[in-house]
Amino acid sequence: MNATLVVDGVTVGYGGTPAVADASLTVAPGGFLALVGPNGSGKSTLLKTLFRALRPERGHLVLGEDDLWTIPHRENARAVGVLAQHASDGFDFTAHEAVMLGRSPHLGTFGRPGAGDGAVVRRALERTGCTGFAHRPLSQLSGGERQRVLLARALAQEPRVLVLDEPTNHLDPHHQLATLRLARSLGITVLAALHSLDLAAQYADRIAVLSAGRVVAAGAPLDVLTREVLVTHFRVDGSVITDPVTGQPRVLLRELDA
Repeated sequence: MNATLVVDGVTVGYGGTPAVADASLTVAPGGFLALVGPNGSGKSTLLKTLFRALRPERGHLVLGEDDLWTIPHRENARAVGVLAQHASDGFDFTAHEAVMLGRSPHLGTFGRPGAGDGAVVRRALERTGCTGFAHRPLSQLSGGERQRVLLARALAQEPRVLVLDEPTNHLDPHHQLATLRLARSLGITVLAALHSLDLAAQYADRIAVLSAGRVVAAGAPLDVLTREVLVTHFRVDGSVITDPVTGQPRVLLRELDA
């Protein structure tokens, strides 16, 4: 069931030094919010608080009626599907076995996957284009193929919210577009950290800009990706235009002194 995701006044860091300070965001049910910002702005750090890899020092993360830090761990794992930037993918597993791990939150302590779990896994492999190498070891796959397997594993969790940290890393242009199109088509809430402003503008409903650990702008792509924001926070010049074919916003960047 879709639910609103609320990040309310979250401060989080490492060793007592805040990496994200007083971050507040809201993602509507089924919405796609892209986090963008320069390197070190806190995008990945903020995402880690959602799947309980990093505990906030202050603030709350709420999905519907559930506080993601007070519900049992297994419930959090059912609610939040994750494609992390530096995920451990278990090179000894086949792709199929790795995706089946996504069903773990739905099984009992000693539960074994059933026919229904197998159907969910096959569907996840199909949707991510992994069926052709489902029974190959991950160690024999390219970086892009492994990235798609890890996305399939997250989909196999059947989560209420999907957290994607640089999901287009290692992917060729075709699979970059296919991955974000798939994420947008799922009908579940998506929160994704993206380096590419152009991809964020094309696929996200809303964009939030992080700079030095703070949310400095949030809203629709055309409202957020202004020249002032590009110059001030990304140190580039640029323009946002409308794609004549798709009608989606596109971002054209150039150096400030060009």
